[in-house]
Amino acid sequence: MLKEEFKYFWKGARWFALLPVLYLVLLFINHRFQLSDFNVYYGAADALMNGEQVYGKAFGLSSGFYKYSPEILVPFLPFALLKYDVAAVVFYLINTGIILLLLNEIKQTFFNSYKWGREVWFFLIVTVLFFGDQLERELFLGNVNALLLLLTLWAVRSIESKQHARAGLIYAVVLCFKIHFLILLPYFILKKEWKVLFYTTVGIIGMAITLFICVPNRFVVLHSQWLKAVQAHNVQLDHSPNTIYFFIQRVLSSMHMAVIPIAAVLIGLGIAAVAYLTFIWKKIGMGFQSKEALVLLALIPVLTHTDTEHFLWAMPFFLMMLITISTWNQKGKMFGSAILVLASIPFLFNSPDLVGKSFSKILDEGGIGLSLVLLLLLSLLYRSVKFFRNHLVQVG
Repeated sequence: MLKEEFKYFWKGARWFALLPVLYLVLLFINHRFQLSDFNVYYGAADALMNGEQVYGKAFGLSSGFYKYSPEILVPFLPFALLKYDVAAVVFYLINTGIILLLLNEIKQTFFNSYKWGREVWFFLIVTVLFFGDQLERELFLGNVNALLLLLTLWAVRSIESKQHARAGLIYAVVLCFKIHFLILLPYFILKKEWKVLFYTTVGIIGMAITLFICVPNRFVVLHSQWLKAVQAHNVQLDHSPNTIYFFIQRVLSSMHMAVIPIAAVLIGLGIAAVAYLTFIWKKIGMGFQSKEALVLLALIPVLTHTDTEHFLWAMPFFLMMLITISTWNQKGKMFGSAILVLASIPFLFNSPDLVGKSFSKILDEGGIGLSLVLLLLLSLLYRSVKFFRNHLVQVG
């Protein structure tokens, strides 16, 4: 980043940095500094270091099972050398820095030709407000979703600048964290990004070798246990309330129809695949397009069994919608803004402290998924109508 760029970035970002620091103080005052997700990473890394059980054991909360690849525990080993409270504070501050870097990377991805100013900050502030609950959970739980989004943005921008090795190695790290990001693989194949996939393979092999050096006698067992943990976590996708499969089952049930779970999953995947291909069809032969790749991230929360904080990955898609609406006329802007305000309800208000436990549960378990699905469908409809309109104009 250029010195002048950093100056303008930090001028606005320092206020964002202040909020997480104040939030950290409040967590300590109210005795709520737990970072339960980080506790899982910390506990699993400590177990790996001491030759203890990593998978199938709850760390902290009863639901705190480690279900990610064993390779990812290697960078968490230094944290395991510290006392938990110290390690948690360090990780919290790192996460704060990651969120700030995420804001800057979003600017570089979507507003590369713009200088830092009111227009850029307006879009970023609206986006942060929309995903405020997810960002707050990221800090409170100590998760890595912001990090994975940041890394994905780096990888995508690296592909556009022809830095294939960097992109592939970053993508390898992202995949080892969460295999949800395999959703990008078909797109890379479709766009013939073979160099990226080659370096992704190199990166995965490199991380596997590093783990093997650390624990050679447990390497095979750990991977076997990891695959079982992933399978157990996604055993009933159609019962996950924020997925498209759950909505399919509900719609069919209202019509007095029923399908077996695997059929609901296949129907959902088929709908998503056809819709996405329709979305990118016009530019399918134009090579890699960063915005097309980033739309796929918004599909992850509604195609896999995830928690509410994973909806943070829809941030690039939301920003694309916001930018598109800003180009419409006055009536269009009012209509688009109204849609986004309605869509923000399950994103912002799924807190029992704000709306009560019952309504919060509705928003958290189904409401937020439905909101994102509708935004994706509206985006597809707009893109399709625009395409056919332009086509008719050309024919006429």
